[in-house]
Amino acid sequence: MLCGNPSGFAFLIERIPEWEVSSWKNGLMFVIVNDDIYPKDVRTTTFNSELPDLLNPDSAFMHPVIDKALFAKNDQEILDYVDNEAHELYARYFIPFHEIEDAGYRMYVISDGCRIRLLVCKMHADKTELVDTSEMTVQEYNAVKSQVMDFYNSLLSS
Repeated sequence: MLCGNPSGFAFLIERIPEWEVSSWKNGLMFVIVNDDIYPKDVRTTTFNSELPDLLNPDSAFMHPVIDKALFAKNDQEILDYVDNEAHELYARYFIPFHEIEDAGYRMYVISDGCRIRLLVCKMHADKTELVDTSEMTVQEYNAVKSQVMDFYNSLLSS
């Protein structure tokens, strides 16, 4: 299932029942930003644990921080601010997608109330490297969120 537009922001999600054990629902889940896919390698995703964190009402994916002054900065300035673990709201900016983080990537999200900006970063031991960015309307972002929520709800009912 493709949720969103791969040229901007999308999730590629596929349940694979043959990989499932007991009640654990497994498959593949990738994020696509500007036609690049993350993570770069194939990894099994356990939807029962991945999606509740992603769709948690407190997650950055569900409710990006709205900060017009920060949003107006350039991508590197935003990254310098949101990637600071000493910052009180640090966790409020990154999207909790474990498979991406396990592969060494992190996605940050920020809004000005009308637009959403995503920053894809490669995590290194000594620094965080900005790899890609995407900007979209809140409506486009919410459409992706809605489709991911629909996928999760369909898992719960199966």
